[in-house]
Amino acid sequence: MATFKFELRKGKGNSALIYIRYTFGTGNDYRIRYSTGLKLLNSKNWSVKYQNVKNVNEEVNKTNINNQLNKTKTFLEGLYSDLTINRGLTVTNQLLTNELDIFFKKKTRHSNNIKHLEFLPFFKWYVEHYKINPLPQTKKPLGKGTARTYFNSYNLFKKFSDTVYTLNYEKLTLDFYDDFLKYSNNLNYSPNYIGTQIKILKTILNASFEKDFHNNTDFKKRYFTKPSEEVNSIYLTEKELLQIYNADLTDFKPIIKNKTLKLTKEMLENARDLFLIGANTGLRISDYNRLTKKNIITENGIQYINVTTTKTGANLTIPINPMVNAILKKRNGTPPQTMPDQHLNYAIKQIGSIAKINTIETKTVTKGGKKQTLKYFKYDLISSHTARRSFCTNAYKSGMPTIDIMAISGHKTEKVFYNYIKVNNIERAEKIRLNKFFTNNNLKLA
Repeated sequence: MATFKFELRKGKGNSALIYIRYTFGTGNDYRIRYSTGLKLLNSKNWSVKYQNVKNVNEEVNKTNINNQLNKTKTFLEGLYSDLTINRGLTVTNQLLTNELDIFFKKKTRHSNNIKHLEFLPFFKWYVEHYKINPLPQTKKPLGKGTARTYFNSYNLFKKFSDTVYTLNYEKLTLDFYDDFLKYSNNLNYSPNYIGTQIKILKTILNASFEKDFHNNTDFKKRYFTKPSEEVNSIYLTEKELLQIYNADLTDFKPIIKNKTLKLTKEMLENARDLFLIGANTGLRISDYNRLTKKNIITENGIQYINVTTTKTGANLTIPINPMVNAILKKRNGTPPQTMPDQHLNYAIKQIGSIAKINTIETKTVTKGGKKQTLKYFKYDLISSHTARRSFCTNAYKSGMPTIDIMAISGHKTEKVFYNYIKVNNIERAEKIRLNKFFTNNNLKLA
């Protein structure tokens, strides 16, 4: 369901610009404000009730403006249905803005039947096209974060092309693969970061191959593999999460981070509640950082969080446990305010320090092809994503069936899911020991 209205934005003197406010869900992520380019000489000549320009002599262009508003209204009334029902798209702010740009002739619609494009032009087209239009495989556009990752990858390959040697389809061979790994190692990139670039490159090459833009198949060979490295990412135990919940922030004095960010007690309290909701629901930060009161539902007297995830579009219903219930209760049933991801990361590290999450963690990483073993206080390794990893690990250790954890976390495969499980051999053995195979063995001793 979508609604819209025209509203004014003050211009110079008494003038005003006419804007569209289009709402298609709850929260700021489902709302856009778009300029029609139409202008009133005097804002007093606007009828809020009838959503048009009053019949006054002062507005010499009133007829043309009202005609354009009527055409726009007709377009907007059918837009949401056309996108969702006729075209089967997931509506986003970016998609709506693109459709309005086309309607107001600020741009033309991209055709999917593009002429032959070389590697880098096709790469750029792919990102710009599929951040708005649905991918053939998923039937959904690239997520905002994914599109950003792809565009960063495009910039990296363009930089390689500009500084090492010019890239085209024919040059993307096994020799290029070796050259690119050497180039990336010289830039001190980690194996996982390089692996992400290779994975994206293979996606682009496969898409262009299917469009018959080239017949180079080196990227499909086993040698052309995605580098990876298992990283010792941390999780927080239930005891540590309780330490964060109980951390006393009363005497916290504001501090400056990254030269400009001022961390206050109120920011820390908000960040703590956001993080703990993530650690008790398994939601990604893109989801637990945008919850509103409308995401809290009650069925048969029991409260749940119901949310449609931003990355996959899956609809999840997650039971509210005592810690999340306590957080909501102190906020009168309203989830914490959204805050920038980076601000949350700075804040949760500070909270971890206050909560004395200060065991020494050893982390081995590879940079520039060389392994480095570094030691950190555990609180320095806490990030917004630690919440999701902590949920998956603690739920696994509690004995919750993997299929149920995945239903909540939204993981599609067990292979990806088990990357989130951060238990050592003893912790895994302790969980296995509780299975009835070990507690109720059928061997009868005399």
